[in-house]
Amino acid sequence: MQESGAVKFNYGFASTDEENTREPNYNYMARVFRRDLRNYESDVVAKIEARDVSIDVPHNVDYVEIEFMGQFHLEEYYEKWYNTFGLEGVRFTEYNRKGLFAIADREKFANFIASVQAVILKGTRNAQAQIPSRYVLYVKHFELLTSADIIQLDTERLGNVVMLKTIELPANTDLENEIINALEAYLIEQEISHTIDREVNRIELYDVTAAQLFVIAQNFDIIESATSSLTGVVRPGIYNVVKRGAGFEIANSDQDLPIIGILDTGISMETPLASITINDDSFSLDGSPLIDTYDRDGHGTMVGALASLGKYNHQNEFQGEVNADAKLLSIKLLADGRGYLSENKVIKLLRDAKDKYPGMMIFVLTICYTDPKHKNQPFSNYTFELDKFAHETNSLIFISTGNNDMSKNENTDYDLEYFNNDSTNLSTPADSMNNMTVGAAADGLYDGAFNGISMGKEYPTIFSRKDATDLAAIYPPTKKNKNLFKPDVIESGGDYGFYRPNTIDFMDNAAISVLSNNPARGYMKEVGTSLSAPLIANIAAKLKIVYPEINAQTIKALIINSASLERTIYPENVNLLLNRTAGYGVTDIDKALFSNENGATLILEDTINSDEQKIYPINFPEYLVTADLGKKRGILKVTGTLCFSFLPLQHNQLTYCPIHMAFSVFRNHTSDQINSKDKDLNSKLRTGQTWSQSARAKKNPVPYSNVQKIEFNINFEHLRDEDQVLKLAVQSRLSNQIMPSQVENYPTEYNFSLVLKIEETVRNSTGRLYDELRAINNLEIINNIENEIDLEGEI
Repeated sequence: MQESGAVKFNYGFASTDEENTREPNYNYMARVFRRDLRNYESDVVAKIEARDVSIDVPHNVDYVEIEFMGQFHLEEYYEKWYNTFGLEGVRFTEYNRKGLFAIADREKFANFIASVQAVILKGTRNAQAQIPSRYVLYVKHFELLTSADIIQLDTERLGNVVMLKTIELPANTDLENEIINALEAYLIEQEISHTIDREVNRIELYDVTAAQLFVIAQNFDIIESATSSLTGVVRPGIYNVVKRGAGFEIANSDQDLPIIGILDTGISMETPLASITINDDSFSLDGSPLIDTYDRDGHGTMVGALASLGKYNHQNEFQGEVNADAKLLSIKLLADGRGYLSENKVIKLLRDAKDKYPGMMIFVLTICYTDPKHKNQPFSNYTFELDKFAHETNSLIFISTGNNDMSKNENTDYDLEYFNNDSTNLSTPADSMNNMTVGAAADGLYDGAFNGISMGKEYPTIFSRKDATDLAAIYPPTKKNKNLFKPDVIESGGDYGFYRPNTIDFMDNAAISVLSNNPARGYMKEVGTSLSAPLIANIAAKLKIVYPEINAQTIKALIINSASLERTIYPENVNLLLNRTAGYGVTDIDKALFSNENGATLILEDTINSDEQKIYPINFPEYLVTADLGKKRGILKVTGTLCFSFLPLQHNQLTYCPIHMAFSVFRNHTSDQINSKDKDLNSKLRTGQTWSQSARAKKNPVPYSNVQKIEFNINFEHLRDEDQVLKLAVQSRLSNQIMPSQVENYPTEYNFSLVLKIEETVRNSTGRLYDELRAINNLEIINNIENEIDLEGEI
């Protein structure tokens, strides 16, 4: 039973950051604009002179990048700027503080130049000068897009794959297509191997020279950027400690198990994994996927073993009966662990594998770009494609953050302040929002004393990477989204050890034992985030076994809901780095998989429309208000997580995720009552508890997150006063900051998954909560651990 109502936002940020109506400092603006105008005019001349007139190009388009004083509000100003200045917005970055505009109408653009000249005049010689359009007063800096801006890679190490990101011109698609057609003809004429994907605005060039790349950038005015795709497997180093003997057999290889796709260096069929690896060599970019020759001991084999066999078998060193949680499909991307990937071919492999094995929904990807992302760098085409794939196919890719190989050389101890450096930022595509990003916790899956350099086994390792998103660098302190960070969770990845008191290095007693590709070598000691990601994928496989029809985002929600930072306490001076390095913390397999007699996990899978609010009653057992529980406050603890996938939007960093969705638990009120102002009727259980995410400040919004988590306690009086019924509310709204060309066809109904863990916190547990919650609620409640089979022996 549920109630539906309209979304009403009765809250907002203070107006301190709204548009300032004070008169600007014309003297300062005049100096900046005079410099910008000179540079613009000289760049236009240089661009014309660099063109090769012998190349048949049907149109020339100039682009101006504009940095604004504040946030450019698309709903209010996009059309006004087009009509006033002839500028068509084609890309917005730094959360709409920067925009790239095509000069679509040169006559109207003359008004922009005239306005700039008027500001220069007003600030230098004539204070009474009139400015044709005051819109220009919100401009901080402007410049022409040049080939130097477009080519964003080292031309001395191009590699064999270069990615061109093309520009969409919604107001003139014919012009856009004609330039791309001309570029395609030129590539064919010059015998430059390539692929063009117009749907995602990407062109891949193979074995192109630097000279050819410059010609393309200087003549075809449809290229936004040219970037490299240098990637490497996530592996900081290898130990020389060998433990021989990998002669175990997998006891349940004949069972129908979930399939995990391993995007890596291949899986060796000369290991015990052969019995659970699908004998299919269809999916590879570099040799047979059933051979793993990377280094001496492979990489994909190790990743596959961790994903399919999980924590317990590795901690137990495969003693006794070994059962798998998944079968493996090898999808080989690199043979030697480093190279230039064709993103187009990777996505095609993924989609082909999904088409052939439609029931496969879990993948592991530990091959990331070698360079870290810059702070607040926009999403790449690669990330966009992986997010799109996950959304359209109900899949979940477990992606490692990437390793910081330099961390052991740049530190003498475990120093959390080190993560303030941008060099510790995660690598593409670990910023993927629809998939799961996993960092490394220092745990090495061994018993006894902790041997790593970290503050404890639940802490992120110094080589694990942090989130590149830092809203505090752009927004004032009053504006933030506490839910927007990566990684999602951290998991066991081993740790560095102390080689000498002030020297950290690879030490075998702090590492994890992993399976080698060589049966003669057996097991190796290893550390890295490439160990962590498959271990979380293993939890996903366990969930898929117990709940075969579960959705991908529900798996994500259950895993995140089970995670905890309770034992990961940062000093105050680095506390803001906690979520950006450790995510939601270390997972708990038991909590992800099962309820127990004193706690129940409720699952809600539903859809919601834009501008809709849904209300779901949660009924609580009567004994919670009638029995003597020994206390009145905090008799129940609730942990809730909302996850949803979305169709990502290119060209606008602020609305890459254009869907606002939020949830919370309120008193036993209606939708309208929940939306009323607090002074009229307070629906909150406590003062500080509000919606999981805010859509405040329509003028200057912050980016949205598709993962949100809340924790709170329920008191005796909450249940007594509300007749043992509380209301779970979910609301949704499509952003008003979407570019006009993207609004028309964007969906207005969205799937979501919501998980609530309700636990008794009384000293003497009653053993009644699970059974009674299940009896009086319509929401799905995951099974009691006592009623389930033992999956691996450790649960």
